Amino acid sequence: MHGNEETLEQKCFAQLRPLKVSSEILATAACLMVLTLADNSQVISPWLYSYCVVAGITCFLTWRARTTQGLWLTGMLLLCTCTACLGSLAVAIGNPIIWFLPIGLVLSLPASAMHAHPLHAFSTGAAIWVTLFSVVQPHFDRHLDLTLTLILITASLLVATLVCTTFCHTRKSVFDLQRQLHGMAYKDTLTGLPNRRAFMEQLTATLEGETVPAPLFFLMLDIDDFKKVNDGYGHDVGDQVLVEVAKVLRNQSQGHNFARLGGEEFAIVAQLADVGAAQALARGIVVAVSSSRVFNFSLSISVGLADHKPGESMFSLMRRADLALYEAKSAGKNGYAMAEQALLGA
Repeated sequence: MHGNEETLEQKCFAQLRPLKVSSEILATAACLMVLTLADNSQVISPWLYSYCVVAGITCFLTWRARTTQGLWLTGMLLLCTCTACLGSLAVAIGNPIIWFLPIGLVLSLPASAMHAHPLHAFSTGAAIWVTLFSVVQPHFDRHLDLTLTLILITASLLVATLVCTTFCHTRKSVFDLQRQLHGMAYKDTLTGLPNRRAFMEQLTATLEGETVPAPLFFLMLDIDDFKKVNDGYGHDVGDQVLVEVAKVLRNQSQGHNFARLGGEEFAIVAQLADVGAAQALARGIVVAVSSSRVFNFSLSISVGLADHKPGESMFSLMRRADLALYEAKSAGKNGYAMAEQALLGA
């Protein structure tokens, strides 16, 4: 994967996790503050503070979560805990029916935007109201009061789901746009291969990592007599040649870092068992390209192969592969040549 691509699920998780953690810490602190204020006004059961302990543990679980589903489950647990805490406090201080709707609405609606899927928002809101009903057990003097309360609760669940759906669509639109821009920045538009930027970034990351894979081989590839193809058959045919060679390269180089560097030049960085395996890869590409035909004429490619020496710079490695490529061209093309040694001072 080139250029640091992410899936939509990974992107949502990266965006939601810090928001979830900070909001849950704030909710836990708010519950603790409300309990402390109530305790200063009248005596309440010290067991109510245990809700804050559970909420604190849930904040830690959210911080440790690694998926959006994990965020949803820990978030639901925390909101239900806060709901039970405030509902129990409302019962303890008397006249809980006054606080019934405010508690449910304050805890369910703001959290609706902090979910990766609308179903998560709906189920969390439903869990909050179920918890509140079970703790407070409100008594309505009139049937109309119960009916209006249920209508308001239903409306809050629908609004929460709608808000979450809107945010999910927005996140997906932004993600699709970012992925499109990523493709423009890191892919060659003609062949669909990674471009020079993607290739160089990954190669730099590989060579500058704590442990450089070994053995590591660099292959520089160049289509033979490509200028003659463009001059004799036109640039449209030349483009078809590039596309055909790119197909061969993609098929032969799966699992390796490969790219079109520009023009008729391609490159591969491969971690292989030994020099023999690297030569087999180069030979396989040469044979596969020579077996391809575009508009009834055959193609050929030359390959320069260099093995990475310990401590060798990226530019030295590429330069040695480039010199080996010239050797392959001088030897008659349609083949490969192996670089001998690292360039001094490179």
